[in-house]
Amino acid sequence: MGMNTWKICEEAYNEKLNKNYEGLFTQGNGYLSIRGSFEEDLSDATQNDRYWRMPANVTLEKQMHPKSKWGVFVPGVVGNHPILNEEMVNLPYILGLNIYIDDSRFDMEESDHDNYNRELDLKTGALSRRMKWLINGKKIELNFLRYISMARKNIIVQQLRVKSIESEVRLKIQSFIEGDVTTNGYNHFVVKEVSHNNGIIECYVKTDLEDEIIMMSRLLVTSGVKEEFQIIKDRVIHNGIINIRKGQEIVITKISVIKTNMDKETLGNLRITDVMGNPNFIDDAGLELKKAVDDVDKLYGEHVDEWKKRWDISDVEIQGDDRSQLAVRFSIYHLLRSVNEGNDRVAIDAKGAAGEAYFGHYFWDTEIYLLPFYLYTNPAAAKNLLMFRYNTLEAAKQNAKSYGYSGAKYPWESSISGKEQCSNWQYKDLEIHISADIVYAMWHYYRVTGDKDTLFNYFIDVMYEISRFWISRADIEKDGTYSIRGVMGPDEYLAFTNNNAFTNYMVKHALKRTLETLKMIKNEDEELYINKSLNLKISEEELEMMNRVMNKLNMPIDNDKHFIWQCEDFEGFVDLDFDKVWIDRSKPFGQFISQEKNYRSKALKQADVIGLLWLFNRDFDNEMVKNCMDYYEPITTHDSSLSYIIHSIVYSQMEDRDLAYEFFKRSLGIDLYDYGAAEGIHIANCGGIWQAVIYGFCGLNNLMVDEDIKLKPALPEGWERVKFRLLYNDRWYNITVSNDEVVLEYE
Repeated sequence: MGMNTWKICEEAYNEKLNKNYEGLFTQGNGYLSIRGSFEEDLSDATQNDRYWRMPANVTLEKQMHPKSKWGVFVPGVVGNHPILNEEMVNLPYILGLNIYIDDSRFDMEESDHDNYNRELDLKTGALSRRMKWLINGKKIELNFLRYISMARKNIIVQQLRVKSIESEVRLKIQSFIEGDVTTNGYNHFVVKEVSHNNGIIECYVKTDLEDEIIMMSRLLVTSGVKEEFQIIKDRVIHNGIINIRKGQEIVITKISVIKTNMDKETLGNLRITDVMGNPNFIDDAGLELKKAVDDVDKLYGEHVDEWKKRWDISDVEIQGDDRSQLAVRFSIYHLLRSVNEGNDRVAIDAKGAAGEAYFGHYFWDTEIYLLPFYLYTNPAAAKNLLMFRYNTLEAAKQNAKSYGYSGAKYPWESSISGKEQCSNWQYKDLEIHISADIVYAMWHYYRVTGDKDTLFNYFIDVMYEISRFWISRADIEKDGTYSIRGVMGPDEYLAFTNNNAFTNYMVKHALKRTLETLKMIKNEDEELYINKSLNLKISEEELEMMNRVMNKLNMPIDNDKHFIWQCEDFEGFVDLDFDKVWIDRSKPFGQFISQEKNYRSKALKQADVIGLLWLFNRDFDNEMVKNCMDYYEPITTHDSSLSYIIHSIVYSQMEDRDLAYEFFKRSLGIDLYDYGAAEGIHIANCGGIWQAVIYGFCGLNNLMVDEDIKLKPALPEGWERVKFRLLYNDRWYNITVSNDEVVLEYE
């Protein structure tokens, strides 16, 4: 019998892997995200530590909280860290449930237990845990279940079943909300109040950026239960004391609500600076909690129905490889639960709101790794991810101005304000390709959806300002060509490169699509073009300059040798003996070399050129692709989680199924199989895994260039067929692929 490809299971508790499972088991609905921590307190797992988290290479730094770190996040609720800048705030812990039998508290580390099992149901987003607690010769069955409602975005439901197998026991269930929680060692709460009222426990906090959050919980227990309430420092507690007979099972339900002063109904944390937030959000939270309590029997069914709608359009069914099937569904699950599809004021952070690493910041991951999944399954969500860039255009313009440039320079690390959040000067100053990546994504959206209205009325504003930045950033050479000097490409192990191939090619594409879009507007809607010309202050001089830079921008491509250099001076970097430097391949290469030496060596975190070969796969012939892969892969460390999956896709493009599958399997392991999720999910890798199946193995053609869907499959050995759905130009396609046949039906 094959493995269950809809469930992630933990069959034994291991404190060294607990944080990994907290990340893997993260639940969410786009508006709200909660790590898969235990409901009860865990010994020696403090959550209120104060320390300085310094900006560093997250891949290499030693992490705090080795055993457990709670995480309750509403993306868009941010605080101001004195070093890390604007960061997503880890909110008070609302899931608290401590269990006492005869005054002894259950603790996963200190209590004897057996028959342990914890599993996340990917199909429903429900997390369950069951075991037998062995205490004083008694056996107590504990069964936990919890979910964050996909139907009612502010609601969390928990259920606990307690059964005494051999004797009568005295149970005390302790529901709590803990307010003393820090984020990366820093306290963002300037106001913190805990209280109880009419059977409801409450926690109100206000952040240092004036976001207000209310949390309320109601414990539903049987009649005749003795109840009491306590406040201990920043923890509010609801105790229920019950006598359980031998063989009796008690069912306890906890319903909670989280709302902020910026909530707009249930669509998400809509942070609109020129509109006041909801002054009645606390009253609204109380009403919503009451309605959820009244509807308690309906909540799970509503939730499951909403998950089913998402899986019906997003599932990728792989027959013949259960291990890959589970990993693909795991990836899709996290893509589904991390997107706030109705909100264009937030994006998806690099850890998928599953941990504190990367501080809740948004990178180029959104446009390049995540967007394709949403484009073909939920284009409204894809649009809002790009509209986030439109909504933060003014901040990008101010960023460019601060550097002395025209137009818009988008930050390497963004948050909801759109301002640069990166604390490391190398990345924020040099890793500027993100601005061109945004144009690539906007054009991709237009080509897949045909949505000219959004392109003409919104995206062109971003595209034009980005293009203005590029013509002011480019330097003219003596021969009349242009160069972009002093940049860092996606490969973060080389700084200060000149004419980086990835960056320059993206810039040329950005300028081309901007000019093309302006021409389309002029030809199709003269009045709109006039208005855009006035609003954007379009000048013929700038348009001509864009055209010149596009045509005369230097590219380190040797057409005679069919080869692309990563940058024009790449040959001058130092060759390394990897066997002497990288003495333990189980650890990242970056741990064995100083950053200074790495910056002048041929050791790549990820290969810029390989990404270029994929994103513009029609522009380079097979010989060039092979030459580049043969040269760069041996000197690529893959220290970046973004690396393996792009290599897999390009090997598929080369029709090398064995290597494509080998790199695909490495990518599957990053979170799911190799215990890499302790600080959160590598959400870009999740998006890349979807692309590797659809674009790579199934061979979906490049619809940024082509007009009609075509597939050229090269499935790995053992894969019998793959089934999936795509939405292209407002039409759903049901696709079944095998190595012998492609069946494409549309609705």
